[in-house]
Amino acid sequence: MALPKLSTSPKYEITIPSTGEKTYFRPYLVREERVLLIASESGDEHQISKAAIDVIKACVDKDINDNDITTYDMEYLFCHIRAKSVGETSKMVITCTSPECDHSSEVNIPLEKVEVDTKNMPDAMIKMTDNIFIEMKHMTYFDILNNKHLAESSDETEQIYHSVITSIKSIKTDEEIISAKDETYEDLVEFVNSLSIPQFAKLQDFVLNSPQIALPFEWTCEVCKSENAVELRGILDFF
Repeated sequence: MALPKLSTSPKYEITIPSTGEKTYFRPYLVREERVLLIASESGDEHQISKAAIDVIKACVDKDINDNDITTYDMEYLFCHIRAKSVGETSKMVITCTSPECDHSSEVNIPLEKVEVDTKNMPDAMIKMTDNIFIEMKHMTYFDILNNKHLAESSDETEQIYHSVITSIKSIKTDEEIISAKDETYEDLVEFVNSLSIPQFAKLQDFVLNSPQIALPFEWTCEVCKSENAVELRGILDFF
């Protein structure tokens, strides 16, 4: 005898931030939540990211390509899927910011108010010299999960350095356009190492100011009654 299906999942419309394309998603189910819980218990950022992508691919109608989904697409889609799956708020423990108080309060974060912060997003076409420009791209989670330098390093400086290299899309001169995907990673490392400090700083600025999910949040400490304000940013703040 076939077991009954207890419910059918509703569909919700959502816009993919990087493309403006509209699609639909359903809440995640027990099988997908188990994937998320196992990843969360590992504490490993890469495993958490991979689990979130797997859940998005299962729940979103549009075919999601690991090569194309940007980090902020993934973060935005995941937060909205989670909001419809387990409730529009998520309980988090946040420590009071008052210097006289270190009490940690459990607060409810409104997940559906999460947006993508693009306020300080730099231009992707960056001038190096009068006749050399570097075109940058926002990293995808495929870039992150498949770059051993990013996966193996926990040092922030090294993470930023390799993120810069991974974010190069092309190098443009008066004579040609050189696609980064046609070059070896070692050649790109050599190229970046040849830049001046101010030139590298321009590329670093692009990486550091790439879009992220963000949510300004205010709450009152239940002990000292002081008003607190924080800005939650990035997937780990909402996972």
